[in-house]
Amino acid sequence: MSQTGRVSLKWWLAIPGVLIFLFLLAVGFLLFRARSIEELIRQSVVQALGERFRSEVDLGAIHIKAFPHFGVTGEGLTLRHHGRNDIPPLIHIENFSLNISIFELLRPIKHIRQLRVENMIINIPPREAKKNQPPTTPSGDHNSAPTVVVDQVICNDTDIVILPKKAGKDPLDWDIHNLILYSASPDKPLAFHGNLTNGKPKGEIVTQGQFGPWDADDPGGSPVSGEYKFTDADLGSFPGIAGTLSSTGKYSGVLSELQVQGQTDTPDFSLDKVGRPVPLHTDFSGTVDGTDGDTYLHPVTATLVRSLIVAEGSVVRMSEKKGHLITIDVTVPNGRIQDFLSLAINSDKPLMTGPVKIKAKLIVPPGKEKVFDKIIMDGQFGVEDAKWSSPALREKLESLSRHGQGKPEDDDIGSSVSDLKGSVHLENGVINFLRLTFSVQGAAVDLTGTYALRGGDLDLTGHLRLQAKLSQTMTGTKSFFLKAFDPFFNKDGAGTVIPIRIAGTRDKPTFGINVFNKTINKEHSSDKNKQENKSSPK
Repeated sequence: MSQTGRVSLKWWLAIPGVLIFLFLLAVGFLLFRARSIEELIRQSVVQALGERFRSEVDLGAIHIKAFPHFGVTGEGLTLRHHGRNDIPPLIHIENFSLNISIFELLRPIKHIRQLRVENMIINIPPREAKKNQPPTTPSGDHNSAPTVVVDQVICNDTDIVILPKKAGKDPLDWDIHNLILYSASPDKPLAFHGNLTNGKPKGEIVTQGQFGPWDADDPGGSPVSGEYKFTDADLGSFPGIAGTLSSTGKYSGVLSELQVQGQTDTPDFSLDKVGRPVPLHTDFSGTVDGTDGDTYLHPVTATLVRSLIVAEGSVVRMSEKKGHLITIDVTVPNGRIQDFLSLAINSDKPLMTGPVKIKAKLIVPPGKEKVFDKIIMDGQFGVEDAKWSSPALREKLESLSRHGQGKPEDDDIGSSVSDLKGSVHLENGVINFLRLTFSVQGAAVDLTGTYALRGGDLDLTGHLRLQAKLSQTMTGTKSFFLKAFDPFFNKDGAGTVIPIRIAGTRDKPTFGINVFNKTINKEHSSDKNKQENKSSPK
């Protein structure tokens, strides 16, 4: 090899050593000038954030670190929207770190591969507040702020608080324990993925979507859209109900007002310790007012086993009591009474089957009481062509029908198919029947009174109306002697009207005749039924 070739090879072999030397020289220079570079970075960050977010920026410190990995860390970052001190800071971050190379510090930063944020709180001011906002504290046009693109922002423990517009309201608080933002830049929407644990009902929510661009003048008007998945939520945290709920859905709008739509499935929904678990599915849409957390439900359709329920109302956050005030209008256009009875009666066989129509207004006040104890309801219901599962009860109804038609011994007539209608008020766990009517062919009953959901206590009074005269309900000698009493019980167009009372409990009811405000009880026990004369009224 020639001498010239040997010299060229030496230069090529020396290049790596020269690069290492230059790198160490640069590191030494940066460490030597670290204080001045840190202050320069701090000022650049303060200026850029102030202009971009129209906020007064306070940054505690910036540090350049070389080991174990090169980067920049910061602490105590606070942004006050328009310099306001009368509301919480727009953004507060305890610690953050930038993943950038040593050479990127030698020129204005325009690209950051990764930004890590620890313990961030974002307070979104109410939209109305901007009408009286003071002049912007930072100078300059926010559009002139240097454009910095961040490939990935990893946020640990993020708390998004939307401040209420109404005095006395609690803020809406979203506590997100894992939030990742992608391709963050000032004037373009960014993608995000987050996980948060819902407090009540307890469950994990996974969400992803797009956010932005950020509205510096009106943060609450910043657009957001995405989808969520809510799994394994235990409804047992709400006193009085039970089941495991799962939900999926989508949302869109701005931070201060979101449109939400989705569906829920609870395969084992039940009223705690009352009835049997039944499947419940809902399709819902609503508006969430981000300034106070109130939710307004557009028509929501639910399917309880096979019964369609249509609901509309609101869920309002209360400040004086922890919880929500729920107000819902409910309509069941064509349901099945057996689906609803399954919630209230723990039995393998439904007490009654048949089509039902319901219209009701429900109010559930906040509080720790069980749902049965605090719910308030006013409603009307009607069950047509109801069929009863108990053979003994069907026999009694057929007997009542025959007596009501005046043909007590004709076994070929009489029906147990009945119509049941009512107007009710429920409060403090007690149903007050304002009007309850029950009819079979040839006979009808109208009642008013109360029924306790918990203990099953009954106290109902009313009238038994028969198509036939009193004497026609009997045969033989009894019929003859009762003819003298027919005029006393014949009124209002009915053949016979008898004042009655139902008392006792759900499991052991007593039926009686009211005479001069005194009740002659007739208990329906199996022994007494066996001793009753077949021709006597049932």
